[in-house]
Amino acid sequence: MPKVSIVIPVYNMEKLLDRCMESVLSQTMKDIEILLVDDGSSDGSPALCDRYATLDGRVRVIHKENGGLTSAWKRGSAEATGEYIGYVDSDDFIAEDMYERMYERAAATGADIVCCGLTHWYEGDPKRNWTEQMEFSTDSLRKNDLNAILYPTLINDGSFMGRHLQPNRVTKLVKSGLVQKNIELCRDEVSIGEDYQFSLCVFLDAERVEIIRDYFPYFYYMNDASMTGRHDKNYPDKIRIMRENLCRISDAKQIYDLKPQIWNDYVGLLVLHTKAVVYKQKTVPYSEIKKELKEVLSRADVREALGNYYMPSLSWAEKLYLFFMKHHMYFAIYTVVRLYFRK
Repeated sequence: MPKVSIVIPVYNMEKLLDRCMESVLSQTMKDIEILLVDDGSSDGSPALCDRYATLDGRVRVIHKENGGLTSAWKRGSAEATGEYIGYVDSDDFIAEDMYERMYERAAATGADIVCCGLTHWYEGDPKRNWTEQMEFSTDSLRKNDLNAILYPTLINDGSFMGRHLQPNRVTKLVKSGLVQKNIELCRDEVSIGEDYQFSLCVFLDAERVEIIRDYFPYFYYMNDASMTGRHDKNYPDKIRIMRENLCRISDAKQIYDLKPQIWNDYVGLLVLHTKAVVYKQKTVPYSEIKKELKEVLSRADVREALGNYYMPSLSWAEKLYLFFMKHHMYFAIYTVVRLYFRK
């Protein structure tokens, strides 16, 4: 049994996979297996994956029909044989000591989950790089700490987008049994917040979580094209699916009722979407913007969310914007967003 299985979902990444694999194969921890999950790629990725399997015996390749990112990491997780499982996305790369340091902490403490930080990496423009990590009063969380410190603010702390859980799969090293027992609770159709369902499951079941503070070995490739992409009119349905599945996980676990926090988070995502309706469609006439805003804000689940959220730490501006949304003040929303994003 290898110490660590590293699952790498691959979909049409022939241009970036070499950089990713170079960093994984260069790990100072040698007792690893690497599972390349080709999710029905249509470019040269399948052949590239197979080539890596011939070059290094630690690499296994799984070819499957395209099913999306969640289905890919689930398949790799199900077939992993390591004591712990970690994840790298195929357009990213990692520091050479990442898994050695994380496994050392896991072995020393018996932790179910070890967390590190993440670097948002802009190719060719390091001044734009920034880091994030989980911020708690302690770096070692046992079950009592999880109940007292983590769960009450896991999804939302009462402020706008007040997430305390860093949901990324890729900054976690998790006992393989803990991942595999929760695979079926993670649904393939979740396309936004897919990491949230993974992290929520394993954190609710964990007995001990360790955090390696001020360590940012994972380099998350920031693609300006994807960050400023087209407006997604299907976003409300996508976040509804995410919300429903997170609530279902909370109910299934019966460990801590996270549903109020999940609804708060959903309201935050709705705010972000209504803003995107305006600022991502600068050339669209107001009449069309109003029509779309009306469609979103008239949905039954949106009305329920706007009528029942509880975020006492909102700023006055956030409260005002939510008032505009709740009372269908479309022109006020349009004007505020246009003024704020006028550049």
